[in-house]
Amino acid sequence: MPEFTDPIVFPAFHELPSSTPSSTDADAGADWFLLAQIKEDMTITKPTVIARDRTGADFAVTFDDGDHRGLASASGGAAPQRFRFRKGHTLVVPRATRTDRGGEGKKAVVRVPAGRGAETSVIPAGLDQVLELGRVVAGIGAEGEGEGGGKKCAACGKVEGDGEGGRPLMRCTGCGAAAYCGKECQVRGWAEMGHKANCKVIKAIKEIWP
Repeated sequence: MPEFTDPIVFPAFHELPSSTPSSTDADAGADWFLLAQIKEDMTITKPTVIARDRTGADFAVTFDDGDHRGLASASGGAAPQRFRFRKGHTLVVPRATRTDRGGEGKKAVVRVPAGRGAETSVIPAGLDQVLELGRVVAGIGAEGEGEGGGKKCAACGKVEGDGEGGRPLMRCTGCGAAAYCGKECQVRGWAEMGHKANCKVIKAIKEIWP
């Protein structure tokens, strides 16, 4: 699981390589991902969204495939579901490049070429939540903040193997990240400590970055 704080793997919009052939050829062996929260779906003919990255920069993302209903959604299920862009969700664009458009007043955009749209995913949560839960999945989240990284009970903080019998923690069957020492803590974590909202987001993150 890569760290979302790594600017090489997760560059901001202004850190993206240019779409010029010389720039993309130089990075042929690298993988990187643009994470951005969807602000508006501006689709009229060609699928287009306005998005905001972690630095607060707004920009347009356009899809040459022509129909964003054919893109995969990282939201669980045996088969990839389909989505329409939803305001507030997080767009994931692998190997995104910045297309600088000539002319006064024309802003740079991210253009997803034809045939690459199916590589794009949407995580059903805002960017701040995705970044925080990404830290948890990577095992670097703060202790006692809900998910617990699987070594401590996400509800009470009990360390795995402690206490009489030394029973292992029970992992959430939905995301596999949160773990609990018993049924009572599992119910508390789900209903009172936010895992109900976080579970599908963690699952979506793990589907993209196993």
